[in-house]
Amino acid sequence: MKYVSTIFKALFLSNLKSPSSLFWTMIFPVILLVILGSIFLNVGKSISVKVSIVNESSTFKGSNMDFASYIVKALRNMSKATDDKVPLLKIESGTTSRFLKKSVKELKLDKIDAVLVIPKFFNTYIYARTLHFPLKMKNEPIEIYTRQNSQSSNIAFSILDSVVSAFNKKFIERSGTKKLVVPKIEYISLKKSSSFSYLNFLVTGIIVMAFMTVALFGVTDDLLVQREKKVLRRIFVAPVDRGHYLLGMTLSNLTLEVFQFALILLVGMWMGAKLNLGLNAILYILLTLVTTMPLGFFVASFAKSANSGSALASMFNFLFMFLGGLFFPITNVPFAVKAIAYSIPTTYLANGLRAAMEVSPSPTPIYLNILVPVLWAVVMTLYSVRHFKWEV
Repeated sequence: MKYVSTIFKALFLSNLKSPSSLFWTMIFPVILLVILGSIFLNVGKSISVKVSIVNESSTFKGSNMDFASYIVKALRNMSKATDDKVPLLKIESGTTSRFLKKSVKELKLDKIDAVLVIPKFFNTYIYARTLHFPLKMKNEPIEIYTRQNSQSSNIAFSILDSVVSAFNKKFIERSGTKKLVVPKIEYISLKKSSSFSYLNFLVTGIIVMAFMTVALFGVTDDLLVQREKKVLRRIFVAPVDRGHYLLGMTLSNLTLEVFQFALILLVGMWMGAKLNLGLNAILYILLTLVTTMPLGFFVASFAKSANSGSALASMFNFLFMFLGGLFFPITNVPFAVKAIAYSIPTTYLANGLRAAMEVSPSPTPIYLNILVPVLWAVVMTLYSVRHFKWEV
């Protein structure tokens, strides 16, 4: 362990003293996170709010006493774009209980922001009240389903409540009755992990990218540069074998990756990211560390010099980074791109890490998120052990 410790210290201090190594492994991932996070922080959000209207009223349909239609019409007017501006509301409407169940489910999944339900005998009740008929019937209030502590739901509720208030004002002025309609508010809990946050999505992708960058460039440089400078030959003349060097090099890069992870996580949380660091997440982070490490050894097995190794590492880095779904979802990309994406390990590592940290459900099966990176790691390790040349 003495030799391993010496090699670990030498390589780790060398990385810390290298400006280029510090920039690409520590500073660049943070800069990328801040830039993309700032630009695309509102991806998936819109100025408009989405509302479902469930109009169950069945009396006086199509007549002047179809009071429910006045509310629906007012809301539809607010959903029309004017002067090329985004409309304030986006509306879906229906009349059945099935549509109501669908709308409530979408509200739980954060696909819409509120649901307005107009009851079956709404028109009859309003008609009786405005004419002061001594009709004894139970008031079935308009219901507004919304989410608590949600900005978009609060906006949607304010709009719906203002329309109902305007309806009250209009009929109070005409009939002299007291307030006719008092909305009943029903709060719906958001389903766990259903709300998409681009920042959470990005932070997990940056973590995978950072680990991959150290594996590709750190390991490649430790092997190829030292080989080219004849350092490896001098080391192996001493009572140090290749296993000692590989273990010391691996520990050095793993330590660097731990610092990377902590820095990215702190910056991400400072920007507002919310990630679950439970046992599943920690285990999957360890899996990511282990399965990305052979990347550099694999690249070094092809390269004849440090320069060619750097070029190959850059090519792999570009391929894995931009086609692995690290920065943007790959669900709506051309088939050729998707075929490549689902053949490389970073796609599965990113999917698995996001699922483990409860950022978003994995579009690929959990067993593939483990199996594919492990297979890549095993194949790359076996190839590297057989083909890497310790001397040139």
